[in-house]
Amino acid sequence: MPSDHTKPVIGRSTGRPATIDPDAVAGVALRLFAENGYERTSMEDIAREAGIGRKSLYRYFPSKADLVWGGMEPVVEASGRALESARTADAHDVDTSDGGILAGLAAAAVAGVSALPDLTVTRGRLRLIAEHPELASRSYDALAPQRDRARLYLVARGVSESAAGYLCAAYLGATFEAWMQWATGTEPDPVPYLLESMAVLRVPTAGPGG
Repeated sequence: MPSDHTKPVIGRSTGRPATIDPDAVAGVALRLFAENGYERTSMEDIAREAGIGRKSLYRYFPSKADLVWGGMEPVVEASGRALESARTADAHDVDTSDGGILAGLAAAAVAGVSALPDLTVTRGRLRLIAEHPELASRSYDALAPQRDRARLYLVARGVSESAAGYLCAAYLGATFEAWMQWATGTEPDPVPYLLESMAVLRVPTAGPGG
C-alpha cells in the first residue's frame, strides 16, 4: 500500500530543537501495518522504524488506534467547518426546504474530501478500520465533533431537537458507510459514494420529544 512514509519524520530548523512530523510518523505506521499486520506491529516497532523515541511517539499517538484514526481528523474538521458556515449564514440566503437542508449536509460531507492530502493513505486507514473491530468501535467518539455541528446546523434550519438527533445519526452512519464502500474498491474519488449515501436521507418530522 503506497503511503507518505517517504516524508522526513524529524525536521530541524537552525537553532531549534528537532520536531516530529506526525503525518510522516503515521505514514510509517501504516506501511508497517500493511507489511507486517496490525496486530503484529508494536508501538516500539513504529518508533524504531520512524527513528524516534517511544516517549515522543506516545506523546503524539497514545495508541496504535490513534495512528489510524488521527488521519481522519481533517475530514471531520473540514466537514464541521462547512456545517458551521452553513449554520451561521445569513437567514435571507438560506434554503430551509427539506432539499435545501439535505444539500447543506451533502456539501459538508463532500468538503472533507478536499482536506485529505493523499487518498491512497486514507483508503489504507479505512481498510484497517473495517478489518479491526477495536478500530471501528472508535467511530462514535471520533465523529463526535461532526455530529454536534450537524445537530446545531439542523436545529438552526428549523428541525426539532429530537428529529435533528435522528437525522444526525443517519447522516453520519450513511456517510461513514460510503467511505467504507469506497475504501473496499478501486475508484479514485469518494465523492460519488458520499452523494449516493445522501440520497437515502430524509428530513424527519418531529417525534414525541419534538
